[in-house]
Amino acid sequence: MSVLPGHPAELTSRASDLVASAEVILGVIHELRGIVEDDEGKAVKALYEQNDQISSDLERIHPRYKGTADAITEYAVALTAAHEEAHRAQDDLDEALVAQGRADRTLEDLNDRVKAADDPSPSLTEQVPGARRAADDAGAAVGSARARIDAAREAMNRAAETAIRRIDAAIDSTNEGFWDKVGDFFSDIGDFLAGIADWIGNFLQDVVNLLQKIADTIVAILGALLVLLLIVAIGALFGTIGLIVGAVIAVALAAFLIWSVLSDVLKSTPKVSETDPYAHPEDRPKDPTLATVLDGTGEVDELGKETETVVKITKVLGPDGWYYTVTLPSTQEWLSRFGDQGAVNDLDSNLALMLTPALQTQYERAVLDAMDQAGISPDDPVMLVGFSQGGIMAGHLAAYNSDYNWQAVVVSGAPIDHMPIPDSVDVVSVQHNGDPVPRLDAIAGDFDSIPHGSNWTTIRVDPPEPHPVLGVNAGAHNAADYSTTYEQHLAEVQAAHPDLANFFADNGYVDTSYYHWSE
Repeated sequence: MSVLPGHPAELTSRASDLVASAEVILGVIHELRGIVEDDEGKAVKALYEQNDQISSDLERIHPRYKGTADAITEYAVALTAAHEEAHRAQDDLDEALVAQGRADRTLEDLNDRVKAADDPSPSLTEQVPGARRAADDAGAAVGSARARIDAAREAMNRAAETAIRRIDAAIDSTNEGFWDKVGDFFSDIGDFLAGIADWIGNFLQDVVNLLQKIADTIVAILGALLVLLLIVAIGALFGTIGLIVGAVIAVALAAFLIWSVLSDVLKSTPKVSETDPYAHPEDRPKDPTLATVLDGTGEVDELGKETETVVKITKVLGPDGWYYTVTLPSTQEWLSRFGDQGAVNDLDSNLALMLTPALQTQYERAVLDAMDQAGISPDDPVMLVGFSQGGIMAGHLAAYNSDYNWQAVVVSGAPIDHMPIPDSVDVVSVQHNGDPVPRLDAIAGDFDSIPHGSNWTTIRVDPPEPHPVLGVNAGAHNAADYSTTYEQHLAEVQAAHPDLANFFADNGYVDTSYYHWSE
């Protein structure tokens, strides 16, 4: 697979054809101009007048054709050079990554030997600085190769912009005829109508999304009210005192829910900024693969914990452009009502996501801000990955947000079965028997009977490591165990969702960034 998009050889061939066609047009003009007027025959005179009109028309279009051909030819040269440099840089990057891995292993081995020795010899300790320098040099070589790939991409983009300007100039300089202006007028009308159609489509889509959010919010609130009424009814079974106790509990729980939801959705969006949580390059985890993508859920949980929220965004050069994977953290702060520590992926946002999908939580607003800062455009394919609350957020975005090109949702331990995720989105949901969290949305009905299309794969099995005392389903809600379960069923995922492979590049360009924020 090419490091950069585009096909230089094919473009060069087509540019040559355009140049040849422009020369043919010029030759025809010269031949027509070579016909002299003959006053003796009306037929010859009519032919001359027709040739004069044709040659005038050809002379008018030749500059735009020739200008376009020249611009594309120059761009083909620049594209070829950019591809060659990017290929060289990619080869150097592959070698540098191998050297970096070798240097890192050597340094790690020396450090282990020094630590293991009670009294390390000078000859051993003296090797450590040199090994560290070698590791640093290897890391610098990796960064340099990646920078060269980026520079080649920028050079390609600049050349494309130059070609576009030259083509526009060639066309604009010959748009002087009446029919050109008429054509431009109707072209503008068409663009205007197309814009109106797009606006109407987007508006209607937004209306549909809003109505869906409102409907699901009503269903969730009614479900919560049903639970509260059930508490009162159970209390009533024990007489007046029981009824009073049940009513008090129900009112207190309702107040707690309302307080939690409003305290989250009414707060302003946190300030989101990019961060590098790893002090040393060797500390960074390996680039995710389809098999290990759920490992990132435990990583972002560990990076943020209770004091801040961290998301991981991985950018991969796929078969037809950039592909992005957004990894979302789970609930890390459960006692936010009794002293907020900073993370927005807390109980408040969890309740708001489940009970009021029509309202945007701090968590959702901040995630969208991070995606915007990462440069994700509305057309870029995006995969959302999450465990528990991170999975809820992933399903929520795919179901209720139409601002991005959501193509895949991979979650574990998350109640997303009732979310109206479009059939165009690949969904993989891993659920352990005995884990109550994925069944939290069963209040809206029997979730085992929910119909899902071929885009949806649910893996519902026992946890991989049963608890030695409490049994097979104890501790079923665990990110690491879910990742193991997912990897054990990888063949099923690959068979049902082959397009997920586009989000991973074992030997291609991969860039990982982290964004964090707190309340």
